[in-house]
Amino acid sequence: MNHVSPRQAVGVWLFLVTATLCSGWLAEHHGFAGRWTAVAVMFVAALKGRAVILYFMELKVAPRAWRIAFEVWMWLCAGLIVALWASSSGVA
Repeated sequence: MNHVSPRQAVGVWLFLVTATLCSGWLAEHHGFAGRWTAVAVMFVAALKGRAVILYFMELKVAPRAWRIAFEVWMWLCAGLIVALWASSSGVA
């Protein structure tokens, strides 16, 4: 089994920390992105989830069918959350 190298793990961890700080800042200063802040934060959350799934759950080396299933599931969930937000806030 292929494991994530320590260097790669630190790189992914730095991405996760940076993305968390950036989305937290954006949520606090939502005037910067206006009403689309929720969409931006959800996109960042989906990217973070993808990084965790690919590198720390080692889906990157799993069979293609598993990878596709999890990627589709993750992006569908993110899209559904954004769609529900948009329909409830009058954006759509």
